[in-house]
Amino acid sequence: MSPPDAPRRSSLALVPAILAGLILRRTGPVPPAPEDPAEDHRGQDWDYERSDAAAAKTAWVMLGLAGAVLATIGAVFALDRVVLGRQRAALPPLTAQQTTAIRPPPPNLQPHPYADIDARQADEAGRLSGYAYLDADRSRARIPIDRALALMAGRPFDPQPGAEPGKAPAP
Repeated sequence: MSPPDAPRRSSLALVPAILAGLILRRTGPVPPAPEDPAEDHRGQDWDYERSDAAAAKTAWVMLGLAGAVLATIGAVFALDRVVLGRQRAALPPLTAQQTTAIRPPPPNLQPHPYADIDARQADEAGRLSGYAYLDADRSRARIPIDRALALMAGRPFDPQPGAEPGKAPAP
C-alpha cells in the first residue's frame, strides 16, 4: 500500500499493456520471416498420417477399462456386504410386535369396486326399463321411461285448472 501523500497513478496506464496481451493471445507470437522463399510452406498441401491406430492395442485398452469397471463394481458390492453384514449382526432381533402384520381398522375400502359399479348400473338400468309396483297395496306402479315419454308426448306437464285430466287443451 502506498503512503497517503504519494501521487496517484492513473489506472488507464494499464490499458495499452492489457490490449497488447489480448492481441498476442489472439494472434500468437509473430513467426520469423523465412530467409528463403522456397522454404515458405503456406502454399503446400499438408498430408495426413498413412498408418491407422493399432487395433490390438486399442482392444487391450478397452478390455482394461472394462475390467477396471467390473473390478470397481465388485469391490463396491463386497464392501457393501461386509459393512452391512456387520451392521445387521450388531442389531438386536425383531420383536413379535415388530413382525406382526398391521391391519387397518374398519371401514375398509371396497374389495371389488368395479363389480359394485357394474351391479349398481345394472340395477339402475332395470329400474328405468322395467315395470314394478312401488307399494304393498299395488296402487302405484313404475313403468319404463320410454313408455312414460310416449304417454306424455304432446301433453303439458302442468294442466290448466278445470280441464279434464285425460284430454289435452284445444289449441
